[in-house]
Amino acid sequence: MIAAALLALASDAAGECAVRFTDVASAARLNFTHTRGATPEHRLPESMGAGLAWLDYDGDGWMDIYAVQSGPFPPRPGTAAQDRLYRNRGDGTFEDVTTKAGLQDAAYGMGAFAADYDNDGDVDLYVTNWGGNILYRNEGHGTFRDVTAKAGVAASAWSTAAAWGDVDGDGWLDLFVVRYVDDSREKDLFCGDAATGRRTYCTPIVYPGTVNVLFRNRGDGTFEDVTVKSGLDRAVGKGLGAVFLDLEPDGKPDLYVANDLVVNFLFRNLGGRFEDISVVSGAGFDPLGNPQGGMGVDAGDLDGDGLLDLVVANYENETNEHYRNLGSGVFEDVSVSSGFGLRHWSLVGFGLNLLDVDADGDLDAFIANGHVFEEPRRQGGAYAQKPLLMWNDGAGKFQAKPCGSAFDVALVGRGSAVADYDNDGDPDLAVSNSGGPLQLLRNDGRHGHWLGVELQGRKSNREGVGARLTATLPSGRALVRIVQAGSSYLSSSDPRVLFGLGEEAGVKKLTIHWPSGTVQVLENLSADRYVKVEEK
Repeated sequence: MIAAALLALASDAAGECAVRFTDVASAARLNFTHTRGATPEHRLPESMGAGLAWLDYDGDGWMDIYAVQSGPFPPRPGTAAQDRLYRNRGDGTFEDVTTKAGLQDAAYGMGAFAADYDNDGDVDLYVTNWGGNILYRNEGHGTFRDVTAKAGVAASAWSTAAAWGDVDGDGWLDLFVVRYVDDSREKDLFCGDAATGRRTYCTPIVYPGTVNVLFRNRGDGTFEDVTVKSGLDRAVGKGLGAVFLDLEPDGKPDLYVANDLVVNFLFRNLGGRFEDISVVSGAGFDPLGNPQGGMGVDAGDLDGDGLLDLVVANYENETNEHYRNLGSGVFEDVSVSSGFGLRHWSLVGFGLNLLDVDADGDLDAFIANGHVFEEPRRQGGAYAQKPLLMWNDGAGKFQAKPCGSAFDVALVGRGSAVADYDNDGDPDLAVSNSGGPLQLLRNDGRHGHWLGVELQGRKSNREGVGARLTATLPSGRALVRIVQAGSSYLSSSDPRVLFGLGEEAGVKKLTIHWPSGTVQVLENLSADRYVKVEEK
């Protein structure tokens, strides 16, 4: 069945693209190249790459970008390993303001996750690293301060992904930190050709798994480790991606974790304590019941039924997973029947973002690909790989269409994140490539109207992270979107919500379910603009 579907999909014509993506990083003065610090010993962190974060750090209405650097391994202080912050000038170009902003992370970097954790109106930044994370508090005048020790969120061991969400509904964002494997004894392992002594990267299967960490925000600038209290200490995994989503929905943020070669985790929020429904939900395995090599993850309503579905980017010889939400915490694996997973068969997926590329109201998907081995073992495999753009037909069926010159370039793709960096109403993409350049993929076309929404919480957290927005169009069609702070692979995207409206020139009713439980309704909103909504 899978083979037949593959052949059928391979014979499909790419078709015409409504939009085209162009890499404008050079013209935008984003001159950043990731350094992975490869060594003859082939230590596992060298193969992982890094992520990035979109954030409006100076509050001027333009999304800035924080690019994570890895650098030499093991890490050594120096400019080569320095993460970079680029300020969006608003004219299509960026300025490196790393030094001005007081950022000094020279660790071996993994991911970056932006959110206003202290509700002061300035977006803060949490950076994960191999060997110690950093929480930067935004001081509100263009600079950041390292408050990791005071806040108590260093999270020992090897951290990868993170996500912000108000787990207990108190109006303060809590922090979930994903940890990968225990590589403390890696120097004792040998993987490669024993005859020649040539090393290669070991498979994650030979490393012990670890427990993730949940930090509860006390609201006074400090956090409490509630991993045990929340029940998350019982799940040992090898996590690389995480996302908060409300399954039912019941107003409580649930949690999904993409693991590498062990079952993916789905935790139902019971009110600050979590129930592990990974197996019974149907969202933990492939269609045959096997765990996969999960990397990037995202959540969104892909078929217009109002329920949030899950997608996961996986390793080669595996399908990218599309789990359709059936309600009540149950998912159906439709990776093959939807077409979402088929094109991934020979690729290694990392970054994964759901976005409405052409503003027709349907969430499409971008996938950044790249192998972990410089010399892949499978015949026909390649280290550098082209990204994918999966188009949604509106009913949850997908077809791959490489739209624009950006999809002709093979790189070692890792983290990816979405933002409307030029404020023109269509979603653009930034991609971090292992050992390669940072890409800025500008969306150069749109065939539909749009409405952008920026939230400002009062009872809820300041950015409205976790809010559920429903736009009801004049035709009666309802579009559901959520506000996230952490998804994809090691990355976080623009917190503003973009609704693609197609040919409809406005929104009849916008319903906002705030994390606090407040329900707010706005009516008769005209299209092609951003609106700022303050919680009542």
